[in-house]
Amino acid sequence: MPTVSICLPVYNGECYLAESIESVLAQSHDDFELLVGNDCSKDASQKIIEDYARRDGRIKAWTNETNLGHYPNYNACIERASGKYIKLFAQDDLLKPEMLGRMVDVMERNANVSLVATARIWIDAEGRTIPAQSELDIRLTRPFDEDKTIPGIEALVSTLSECTNWIGEPSNQMFRRDHIGSAFDTSFNQIGDMEYNYRLLEKGDFYFIADELCLFRKHASSWTKSNNAELRTYLDWILLAAKYQKYLRQAGLSSETYCLKFMKDWTRNLECELNQSKRVHAQERSAVLRELIGNIDPLSLFNPEKDGKRDLASEYKLLGALALLQSALLENEIRLIHSETARPYEEGELEDNPVYQIRPGLAAALYGMKQTLRERDKEIQALKKALDEMGNSASWKVTEPLRRLKGRLN
Repeated sequence: MPTVSICLPVYNGECYLAESIESVLAQSHDDFELLVGNDCSKDASQKIIEDYARRDGRIKAWTNETNLGHYPNYNACIERASGKYIKLFAQDDLLKPEMLGRMVDVMERNANVSLVATARIWIDAEGRTIPAQSELDIRLTRPFDEDKTIPGIEALVSTLSECTNWIGEPSNQMFRRDHIGSAFDTSFNQIGDMEYNYRLLEKGDFYFIADELCLFRKHASSWTKSNNAELRTYLDWILLAAKYQKYLRQAGLSSETYCLKFMKDWTRNLECELNQSKRVHAQERSAVLRELIGNIDPLSLFNPEKDGKRDLASEYKLLGALALLQSALLENEIRLIHSETARPYEEGELEDNPVYQIRPGLAAALYGMKQTLRERDKEIQALKKALDEMGNSASWKVTEPLRRLKGRLN
């Protein structure tokens, strides 16, 4: 029986699969099995898997009879695991050579730890580091500056109440085979790993390794990126709260308070994504709306037949997408207006102002106010210059009122 079972579900992963497998084979702790489940890929994934399986007997691979989907394929891998510890992995990500050894050492030395995770680095499609740009980025990639043990329930309550996953993803985690339980809950679309983590955290402590031993790849065609566009992904967090509602109460949050906080946080998150990808302008909004509802015609969610039965769940799906998108666009407008009002009044064309593209009337008003302030500033500077000249040319007694006025202007 190997010490570690590494579970790698694969679907159309040819771009990065070989590199990911290489990072496993390069581990300093070499007592492992690599379980690779090919979920009926339509690209060259199968050939890549077969080539590596022929070269290394620790790789056990198969192809599912039908396409199972992401979490069911993870479960198929976990069912075949025989190792003392389970290490989940993803086809886009990379492990540093010392990762397995460090995690196994934590598990061997800490019998109460049920889940161990490491700090991680974000990389792009070419493998370049994506630096943390905000406090939230730091919180997500390296929440603690040193190795730390946290009671499992404390970690659960913290992430649930914050609507923030600083625990990590499958690639930077390891848990005990004895705690597998029923594996992934396949009713989740995107954060099934988070829900699985919660069941593991109910069984023991969380251990965080502060060294960055995992490289998590963020790119346009990734499973995470494509799923994040759909409205149902946002609903996963509400479902998670419903399943673990008793811990919300422990954090002092009612159901209503949690839902309102969640929508505020995730509206801002969507706004950031749209702004970073330059998709906040009018010409992109139709495409964004379609993505939020699963890339279908919005009106197809309604039954146009006379006396037809209405599917309110589908209708509310569109209403929710419209509300979420509008809120995100409003967040963007507020951010731009705040930035514009805080900027010094300077020369420039009105049409070049980013606020002008979304609120031309408001942009014109701000522009006019700044023009007026600029002219007033010029007048004040001219008056100060005149006072300087007058104060320097007349007697001390005559210029006393002028000097007093000059002092007030300064």
